[in-house]
Amino acid sequence: MASLRPFLPAIAVLLLAPVLAACGDDGDEQDNTPPSSSSPSPPESSEPTEKTDATSIAPPTATSATAGAELPAPCDVLTPADVEAAFGVAFGEPSQGGGGYTQQDLVWQSEDCNFEAEDLVEVDFALTGPDDFRQGEFQCPKPTEIVATVTRVRGLDAVEAWWKRDENPPLEATLRVCTESYNFDIELDYEDGVDFQGDPKQQSIALAETVLTNIG
Repeated sequence: MASLRPFLPAIAVLLLAPVLAACGDDGDEQDNTPPSSSSPSPPESSEPTEKTDATSIAPPTATSATAGAELPAPCDVLTPADVEAAFGVAFGEPSQGGGGYTQQDLVWQSEDCNFEAEDLVEVDFALTGPDDFRQGEFQCPKPTEIVATVTRVRGLDAVEAWWKRDENPPLEATLRVCTESYNFDIELDYEDGVDFQGDPKQQSIALAETVLTNIG
């Protein structure tokens, strides 16, 4: 009977070959796990972040120079030279006084400064503030049109202005000027039969411009 021993080593080698090959593959195998898609976060900046405020600041509201302020005395507003420049004749020293007015439901008072050009004309400057209204709210009353003509005056730096001229001689007329903080009348009373030069309306408007400039 033939011996089987010479074949045993060869069979053993064949059986061990796959095992050895597997061990070799383990050492050479690479990690096929895909790298993480997340990248490391950059370090936070140590500099402080400046905060901006988008809220806008409204500019200060402009107010009138005379709003809420006490009005000057009327004879401190106009001088004889101011009246002379407007009417073209010489006036004496003024006298102070006051007046009272009633028109419909309104009652108010004024402080007056009276100028006189002898034998020609009296010019009365009557100044009224909000506190001088004794009945009714401070406003600009249109002069009454009883036996008179009343027309609106434009071009003055005022809220409203009116020119009132009586229809019967001698000439009597009033220029009423209203602002947001005060009103004033320029009242003309001419002597009967006098021959005055110039236009009393335009002369009164020129004097009103001086008042507006001096009070502000």
